[in-house]
Amino acid sequence: MMAVTPQEIHSKQFTTRSNKWYDKAEVIDFLDQIAVGYDNLMQENQALRTKLVEADSNATQVEEMKQSVNSSILIAQEAADRLKKQTEAEAEATLQQAETEAQKIVMEANAKANNLLSESQSKNDDLVAHHDAMEKEMAAFKERINGLLRAQMDLMNTEGWDEFQKEVAAQPVDTEADAPVVVEQGASATPVDDPDASISDSAQTETFVVMPDLQS
Repeated sequence: MMAVTPQEIHSKQFTTRSNKWYDKAEVIDFLDQIAVGYDNLMQENQALRTKLVEADSNATQVEEMKQSVNSSILIAQEAADRLKKQTEAEAEATLQQAETEAQKIVMEANAKANNLLSESQSKNDDLVAHHDAMEKEMAAFKERINGLLRAQMDLMNTEGWDEFQKEVAAQPVDTEADAPVVVEQGASATPVDDPDASISDSAQTETFVVMPDLQS
């Protein structure tokens, strides 16, 4: 049965009898139609109300879920930010520690290198000083030898050398009384013919040549 519309209710015409009363059966039938339509509207309305309540409940649940998800996202973001800051802080601390240790190693290496360089320089200076002292001593020794040789040469070029040689030749071979000797200051007289006698232990000694008197 189709539901009665409001327009049909307003336009409904009942059959009248001779006494001008409406036909009872038509009125009752029409009221039944109205009752059925109203009941259907009530049921539909109740169903819509139920659906609305369910929709509101679902909307509330969806909103709660949305808020929960948003809250979870926010918590996760905060946790991620904290973890990021902590990781960055730890990385910075590790980097600073590594830089400090590297600087310490470099400083220790530089200190050791400087010590080795200083020691090497000191040893080198000592060697140079020793070498210079040896050269000076050798030069002084050569000068003394040259002076001794020049003195001997000068002696050999004197006028009385030939006579001295003759006198020496006339004496026994083992005679050492008239042999020229080298007398060093602070040392005993040493024969000139002795090869070891010309070497002095000190670079500062002075050499004198003592010769026999050729005029006697």
